[in-house]
Amino acid sequence: MEQNRRNSAQQNRSTNRRPKRKAPKSKGLGIGTFIYFFIFLYLIYNIISFLISNDVNYVSAEKGSIYNDELFEGIILRNETVVKSTSDGMASYYVPEGDKINIDSIVCMIDSNGNYTAEIKKDLNYINDKLAYANNCNSHEDIKKNLYTYTMNYDNDTFGNIYEFKNNMKDTVSNITQSLYIHDQLDLDTIRSKELLESQINNNISIIKAMKSGVISYRIDGYENFSIDNLDIQSLFDFKSEEEIYTYKQETIKKDSPLFKIIDNDKWYVVCEMKDDLTDFIQGKDNISINIIEKDVTIKTKVYDIVQKNKKEYLILEIDRYFDLIKNRKIKFRVVYEQYDGIKIPKTAVAEKEFIRIPKSCIAKKGNNEGVLKKTYGENFVGGESVEFIKIGFKHIEEESYYVPISEEGLQLNDILVDSTNNNYIISEKKSLKGVYIINKGYTNFKLIDEIYSADSYIIVETNTPYGIRIYDRVIADASNAKEDVILY
Repeated sequence: MEQNRRNSAQQNRSTNRRPKRKAPKSKGLGIGTFIYFFIFLYLIYNIISFLISNDVNYVSAEKGSIYNDELFEGIILRNETVVKSTSDGMASYYVPEGDKINIDSIVCMIDSNGNYTAEIKKDLNYINDKLAYANNCNSHEDIKKNLYTYTMNYDNDTFGNIYEFKNNMKDTVSNITQSLYIHDQLDLDTIRSKELLESQINNNISIIKAMKSGVISYRIDGYENFSIDNLDIQSLFDFKSEEEIYTYKQETIKKDSPLFKIIDNDKWYVVCEMKDDLTDFIQGKDNISINIIEKDVTIKTKVYDIVQKNKKEYLILEIDRYFDLIKNRKIKFRVVYEQYDGIKIPKTAVAEKEFIRIPKSCIAKKGNNEGVLKKTYGENFVGGESVEFIKIGFKHIEEESYYVPISEEGLQLNDILVDSTNNNYIISEKKSLKGVYIINKGYTNFKLIDEIYSADSYIIVETNTPYGIRIYDRVIADASNAKEDVILY
């Protein structure tokens, strides 16, 4: 029995004992953790690359022009008539400089007595005001106007307005009565005073009118005395003009002093000394184009004459187009011998890259792709050799030759190609071609250029060169240290 009790107790302890939990198995890194870790490393790489990278200056490829030209300075001659003062006094001008006027237009007035004339004008204005008031008030037009207005607007429903009409008529009659009184006071002595004041003003003031139509200028420099009809070139270039007179700002004018000048037509002439290149360029030409520096405009001019004097040649150009150049006596301009248009880039952006020459006879096609058949020898190949098609993308074509970049993954010197007649051709020639490095996609990429013209700091290149530069490409401004396929950002 004791044994049964022990067995029962042991069975109860086994029943009350809790089962032990199994420890979870450790899991490896999941795909999500790996992706996050990769992105983290990529961000760190980009941050470090950004901090240690050098700034790259670039320019945008845009259309432009370079001129093969020469700078000249010429003297402007016009048909100018100087008008002088007929008396001493103070000048009052009524036409702004540069305005066009008609014949007999009043340009200015000369007051010989100055302040005294101003006082006379005040007295005359007072008398004129009195006479004007008297004449206006003495008229019965106001009575007629009031009667007409009331009659046209009369309405039985607004009969009360008759009292307002009555008051208006009383005021009008009162004004007329007052004006009659004033008019009676303006006796013959007042009229005589007015005539006397007007006579005094006319004696003190000279009215200067334009004797011809044209453009008004107040700048006098002495060159007005030179005429294109009987021009002495030597005298023109020997002439030393005194300081230019700007009569518009002068407070007092002396008799026979210049007041203004009239330029009576749009035709003007430019006289300059010629240089050798211009002499050669102008031979047989009736017209040439010049660029006026101040206006930055190019115009067509007529070759009026070529004058030889003292072993020098002088060119006279005729221009029949109006420009606001009345303030100028001398003018700087360019004669454009040739103009070159295209993409304008700095010379410092130009680099060179080596290309290998491949004859057209070695070019093969596979589908829509152009390429070459490259032969390779080795023990692992059947028959000891293998022929592989190498696609050609970037290329420059000249007559019967293709030029492609030297590449470790592509073609190099001494590679063996199979031509169209199944003969071997060994690549042995190379050539340096000019181009630029662009960074449109965040890394450097070489593009060809076809140079049209070169100047001091810039060159002009073609706009549609195959595998070449295009408008708005971002071009590295200094290609001295640039390399291809460098990631910048």
